[in-house]
Amino acid sequence: MNMKQLVSLEKEKIYRDLWHLSWPVMMFMIFQTSLELVDFFWVGMLGTDALAALSLSHNIFWMLFTLSQLITVSTLSLTSRYRGSGDLEGVQLVARHTFWMAVIMSAVVITFIFTLGDYVLSLYHVNPEVHRQALIYLQVAGTSFLFLYGAIGLAFSLQGVGDSFTSMGILVFTNIINIVLDPILIFGLLGLPAMGILGAATASLLARAAGFCLILYVVLSGKISPSGLKISGLFSLRLSADLFKRMLRIGLPASLQGMTRPITGAVMMWIVALFGTEAVAAFGIGLRLLSFCFILIAGLNMGTATMVGQSLGARLRDLTEEVIGKAMRLALTIQSIMAVIAFIAAPVIMGAFADDPRVIDMGIAYIRLVVPALVIMGPLHVIAAVFKGAGHTVPHMVSALVANWLVKIPLALLLSIHLNMDTNGVWLAITISIFAELGILLLWFRRREWLYRDIRVQLRDEAVVRV
Repeated sequence: MNMKQLVSLEKEKIYRDLWHLSWPVMMFMIFQTSLELVDFFWVGMLGTDALAALSLSHNIFWMLFTLSQLITVSTLSLTSRYRGSGDLEGVQLVARHTFWMAVIMSAVVITFIFTLGDYVLSLYHVNPEVHRQALIYLQVAGTSFLFLYGAIGLAFSLQGVGDSFTSMGILVFTNIINIVLDPILIFGLLGLPAMGILGAATASLLARAAGFCLILYVVLSGKISPSGLKISGLFSLRLSADLFKRMLRIGLPASLQGMTRPITGAVMMWIVALFGTEAVAAFGIGLRLLSFCFILIAGLNMGTATMVGQSLGARLRDLTEEVIGKAMRLALTIQSIMAVIAFIAAPVIMGAFADDPRVIDMGIAYIRLVVPALVIMGPLHVIAAVFKGAGHTVPHMVSALVANWLVKIPLALLLSIHLNMDTNGVWLAITISIFAELGILLLWFRRREWLYRDIRVQLRDEAVVRV
């Protein structure tokens, strides 16, 4: 298999390579965030109950979505290092195992949604109408995991070899379909019946099915992607237990770290729900609005992880450190600008998505209290990307677990209930926990173990039989 080298691995071209790897991810994040806001915008026209239902079901949905890090982080780490060392057979082998891990995960998650989704929603003690609509959205949109895990996994195979454009372009295409279908199915345009919140969920399901089919065509045909990646034997069941174990060693800590935030987010939503439906709606809108502040940094995170993985695979340690330094400077600049914009624009933005004065006031307070955390999320994301590219995912898992479970939740309960700060106590606890997470991660980063690990990926040394 001939594969084009898309990352130069030259110091003089670090900024160029970071940009080429990052901007498609940024575009995807723009469309992903826009999709969520479009959902909230259209569903918000159905009333506060529907808006609260979407907030609840979205939290559970994205908690399950973060399980995808079990495959995406390991895929990106291994594929980028194989690409950096010139091992093209290893790239194909990882992609095949990624696909089958996605199939298994989707079956487990969909089963969970249809057997325990109703019970999980009941824990929030919302009114029956909010519960009913949330369950509808969760079950229908949740069925899309059948396509979503596989599409994301294959997209990260392309990302690992340096092709961000094709992988993220397909995901953007998926979101465009979703955005177009939303009002049509929600309100019954073009002669179709009005489906309400069921329409929003159905739009997501149809769009993700289309995206999966497209990315499957790309990796099976070797066409469209400039990398020339063609995965032969993708559906073959000749698999290696040892490679699965290696992927799990990298992916499981990343998945636990990724799930920590939405799980604690669900707990935080439960705390917020104690202060009324308006508080739930404000939290849901605020979360989606603030996700815009992570669009650029998410792209830089992905680009940094890919470059770190490829430079480590090529044993270019000096280049690795240069990449990190430049990425860190970019991250601080980007996040500082985004924080200022969020603080100033908070009233205008909240007013565009809600007309209830209490919802607007709570949402403005939320955005402005977490602004300091937005700035430090820059270096936090870069350090996380370094560990991701190096396949050393335990530090981020530990920092996330401590910050979320030992800092955020206890502090939210203390400030909001015991110190009578209401929802402002919850917002302040979120900010403090992010500072704690960065502190823990920074201490681990400075130990530099990730840089001096055995960075050459050699499957034969780990008794992995290539099949």
